[in-house]
Amino acid sequence: MKKKFSAVNILLLVLFLICGCSAAEKGNVSSNDTQPSVETWATEHGLRQMASAVTDKLTLEEKIGQMMFVGIHGTTLTETTKNTLSSMHAGGVILFDRNMENREQVKALNASLRNLVLNKYALPLFLSVDQEGGLVTRMKQHAYMAPAAAEIGATGKPEDAYNHANNTGKDIHELGFNLDFAPVLDISSRMHGRSYGTTPQQVTAFGEQACRGLRDSGVLFTVKHFPGMGRSETDPHTDQSVVNVPRQIILQEDLLPFRNIIDQYPHHEFMVMAGHIRYPAFDTKPASLSPVILKQLLRNQLGYQGIVITDDLDMGAVSEGYQPEEIGIIAVQAGTDILLSCHKPEVQQRIYRSTLQAVKDGKISQKDIDASVRRIVYCKLKKLMDNDQRKNCYNRLSGNVNVSQHYSPQQPLWSGRSTVRFTPEIQDGKAS
Repeated sequence: MKKKFSAVNILLLVLFLICGCSAAEKGNVSSNDTQPSVETWATEHGLRQMASAVTDKLTLEEKIGQMMFVGIHGTTLTETTKNTLSSMHAGGVILFDRNMENREQVKALNASLRNLVLNKYALPLFLSVDQEGGLVTRMKQHAYMAPAAAEIGATGKPEDAYNHANNTGKDIHELGFNLDFAPVLDISSRMHGRSYGTTPQQVTAFGEQACRGLRDSGVLFTVKHFPGMGRSETDPHTDQSVVNVPRQIILQEDLLPFRNIIDQYPHHEFMVMAGHIRYPAFDTKPASLSPVILKQLLRNQLGYQGIVITDDLDMGAVSEGYQPEEIGIIAVQAGTDILLSCHKPEVQQRIYRSTLQAVKDGKISQKDIDASVRRIVYCKLKKLMDNDQRKNCYNRLSGNVNVSQHYSPQQPLWSGRSTVRFTPEIQDGKAS
């Protein structure tokens, strides 16, 4: 009897040791909560958690900065430009011919911009260019120059739109850009050849292929100028423009190319640029400043959940009627996520400071700001950052990186809120 008991004891002891070692190994993995599992930054659920966590941790100054998209001056990143971008915690930069001399110089400038750390979680900049083709081509002598959209549309071959857009995207990606402010989805026989055609069907077919070509090249694309400015007889760059067309016509025709892209593509793969045209059938304000057009039409009716960016706020269509101190506020109240100011640093600063103050004063809700910033941060995590960069962002969230060694903000570094923790059981999720 004793022998049997001893044998049983020995067996139980062996099993205990085996299970104990296994449990200890598992315990070592799970207890090391400073080292997140790969799922945290490689799954849909994890990226959305990170986007919310980063948004929650950013200071208000940094949040408004993520909503600022600005032009700079010069062909190199000077200390003045660094200070300007840093003071706004800028989220994006657009380059023009004034910034572009040759391919190597542009690559170097974009590399310098890419290496800037303007927020404590090392979120990269959107680096953009207006590279439509035809008349709107930057650095024509040194970059791929697609034909004008009207010329491509005249071929009757939508695949040509794909090929030219894909070549354009690959070319600007090689130069260091990650976002193209193209294609134009306006329906028009004017616009200096920038439209693919004069019918909703033609623009929809060619525009879809252009979007696909840019997407496949590895850059983000932008559909513009919502809800369609092809009917305008005035250039919004210089003057106010009104399109007096019945609401139903715009819904059935002008919106068709935009609706097609919104229905077909994940919304984090592109932005919608709101134009400055006024549509009395919807609102007396320009589209870029209209909650009727941006919130009710674009968000609610069309269901778009991605990033909305204004056209350049320096354009005469809006700058003549609104001061910099009010235009950013009105645009954000209307439903804009990103404010684009291309040319004047002093105007950019006035827009930034006034928008920031408006949130502090309660004129803009913190909830709306957070919703915009979450969209921006998620897009950057998903499309602009690799796994190493996402891991770095996570480690900064978790406190595993001494952020002060890498970042010198104008405002206090840490908000003092509790350290963000992620649930261990992260699963793949579907985009909302």
